Amino acid sequence: MLLQNYSTLRFLLPLLLLLCCGCQKYTLEKLPAERVHFGNSGGFTGEIREYILLLDHGKILFNNPVTGVLEKMGKMPKEELTALKAALTTVDFAAGNNQPGNMNTLLVYHTAGQTRRLQWSGPKNAPDEAAGHCFGVLMSRVRSLRESN
Repeated sequence: MLLQNYSTLRFLLPLLLLLCCGCQKYTLEKLPAERVHFGNSGGFTGEIREYILLLDHGKILFNNPVTGVLEKMGKMPKEELTALKAALTTVDFAAGNNQPGNMNTLLVYHTAGQTRRLQWSGPKNAPDEAAGHCFGVLMSRVRSLRESN
């Protein structure tokens, strides 16, 4: 009997650990150091739509302005994540004047203990071609995740 209970416990313990680790709750104060914040704001309503890509494993979160909760949206495929990481290293974060307009686009890269930020007016007026490309890839993935849900 004891041996049977031990076998059951050996089977269930890893399963329980996997379930508990998969339920990690993220907050703005408790995020991995390597990440990208992106989104847009402004317009008539002044609405802010911010997303966060966790670069270590590709999870994408939505910062819900109504609830204040970071909602898990899904993941970026590994190949796409690898390409995006390479593209982010080519963005000239000094290129933008970071002046807000009526409609604003935001790209913030947190890496190696540094925060690099670009903000520009409208999604098509990126101050740097690489920044526009990265933002386009990120928003395309968000649209794809929203459509699949």
